Amino acid sequence: MQHIRLDRDEHILVVTLARGKANALNCELVEELQQALNHARADERTHGVVLTSATPRMFCGGFDVQEVFAYGPDKLTRYMARFIRLFDTVRHLPKPVIAGISGHSYAGGSILALACDERIMGEGDFVFALNEVTIGVVLPPRMVQAMAAAVPGATARKMFLEGHAWKAPEALHAGIVEELVPVGNVRHRALTLARQLASRPAQAFAAHKRALVDAAGGPPFTDDEISTMASEFTAVWFGHECQCHRDLLVSRLQAR
Repeated sequence: MQHIRLDRDEHILVVTLARGKANALNCELVEELQQALNHARADERTHGVVLTSATPRMFCGGFDVQEVFAYGPDKLTRYMARFIRLFDTVRHLPKPVIAGISGHSYAGGSILALACDERIMGEGDFVFALNEVTIGVVLPPRMVQAMAAAVPGATARKMFLEGHAWKAPEALHAGIVEELVPVGNVRHRALTLARQLASRPAQAFAAHKRALVDAAGGPPFTDDEISTMASEFTAVWFGHECQCHRDLLVSRLQAR
């Protein structure tokens, strides 16, 4: 794997993002994460998963602005289909999945974190934000419903309607993350929680998790649904409103 590291702590698979300074999501990173989770689902030795980062002060910066923003319609549709499938794989994995957020989490990174069963975040000035609405991006409704169910109603409205950004203490208060711990303890605490959940009878845990996620965002996405979601996303992405706001974002980032 080029962009992630895999290691095992007892029966927990630790998936560590390790792609540059922002762990920015592109086709290759999304595909590697999908392969790791497919392995976790099939491997009887794996009783749970921790998703974390090797990059200091950064969990995931979201979609790679330089690369993904330059994709043409066909490639973006293929990329988004992969990302939607990855999101659905995380939320429906019949084993506990814990996000160990040891730094900033933005956009696509926050989407993956919200697909996890629980989130541990590092103490400090780190930000958790899902800012798609501010650049005119429209996420598939079932993805929004699934993520909204992971946080209190007022938090979901600020997240999806305002694109609000929460500092770590605010994210705890808002119900986005379950715990704050010193940054150096994020991995350890995420592993501890994953082991605790994995100690439950596996069949009962999987059944209850399936019931919860199906009630939130519905049953697993079909191939046809993923294809439709990705195409609809691309149509908005290349629309005038989103194009203008994305160009502004790129300009601001280039000016830094």
